[in-house]
Amino acid sequence: MSRGRRAAAFFTGAAGGLFAGLTGVGGGAIMIPLLTGLLGLPQRLAHGTSLAILLFVGIAGFVVYALVDEITWELIPLLALGSMTGGLIGARYLQRIDEFWLTNLFALYLLVIGARMLVA
Repeated sequence: MSRGRRAAAFFTGAAGGLFAGLTGVGGGAIMIPLLTGLLGLPQRLAHGTSLAILLFVGIAGFVVYALVDEITWELIPLLALGSMTGGLIGARYLQRIDEFWLTNLFALYLLVIGARMLVA
């Protein structure tokens, strides 16, 4: 891996981690556009890479939020079970979606989320 690509990868991770820590959004909404745009990864590879990185971003953010007691612990078991179930289904379904549609559906998802946040 070239020095420039390593720097871009570090920047991508830092930006994703920063936004995840500040907003709770980082995996898909931040990392995937950076992975596809800055690092040139295909959409599917960006999705898988983003999910793998989520583990590390999540641990880092979790430690800080746990230290200041800003976690609703009773929700964790059901949210975790639902998230794992949805993640399995989504990852399997992703393999069936054409790259063109995957990219456009993801862009539409970001637009809808952005619009909702503007009016909320």
